[in-house]
Amino acid sequence: MKLIAIDLDGTLLNKKGSISRENAEAIKEAQDLGHVVSICTGRAVEDVLNLLQEAGVECPVIGANGAVLYADGEVVNHHPLEKESAASILSKLEELQVFYHLHTNKGIHTPEFGQEGIQVEIDMAKSANPELNAGELWDAAQGYLKQFGQISIDSYQSIWTEDLIVNKILPFSYSEKKLEEVSLFAEQFEGLSVTSSAGHNLEINDEKANKGNGIMGMAEHFGVQPENTVAIGDNMNDWPMMKVSGTAIAMGNALSEIKEICHFTTLENDEHGVAHAIREFVLKQALV
Repeated sequence: MKLIAIDLDGTLLNKKGSISRENAEAIKEAQDLGHVVSICTGRAVEDVLNLLQEAGVECPVIGANGAVLYADGEVVNHHPLEKESAASILSKLEELQVFYHLHTNKGIHTPEFGQEGIQVEIDMAKSANPELNAGELWDAAQGYLKQFGQISIDSYQSIWTEDLIVNKILPFSYSEKKLEEVSLFAEQFEGLSVTSSAGHNLEINDEKANKGNGIMGMAEHFGVQPENTVAIGDNMNDWPMMKVSGTAIAMGNALSEIKEICHFTTLENDEHGVAHAIREFVLKQALV
């Protein structure tokens, strides 16, 4: 039995943001043969479960960059942020009017100023560089503005209760200056990890919350040996799981740094690269 951990954006999802029929069928083929297939993503568990349901697939989820491990209908492990540090970072984001996803045990929370703030940033970017395609920037932002299960809030302070658990903070901005300021601010707190999974975001987690620890934690939960783990991904936040997995597979559209550390490279995400990876580099290899 193997554990196959699959990244979502740029990997399992095509450019339309959905799971193709071919990819879904390959996942089911692996499951039918007794393998465990888990989604391993920076997204919240709720969002992932919705995408899987739309594709007619059921999988355990390593969510929020490894902060939450969800299997068999419940959270089986998690690495939340220290709340005092999280509150300071959220205050900075609201001060700078930077849109964010706040992943908690009570859902995904986003600030009410989200759409307006991002539109202002696009206008400023377009003013500085008239050649930019404002429509493309706005379309790219929809992946953050419209993710499933978001709850709009006026401020993080309105939900800051004693039983609130903060799993991850994801700032999104078209202002490199703002993101750099937020990154430098967050890095002053001990025990935090600041990474990025795309050109205009940051991913702020507890230092123990990464995809490498996530895949190993899920493997332990299902009794899978580390050498029987498989990781499929495309971006730098996939690096930790690529380094620890028994087999690492890069997407055809992956960064060159990811391809360099992987055992295999599959097709691109718009070419059903996950299906190709599962069939060619996992199922077929198991028969050799």
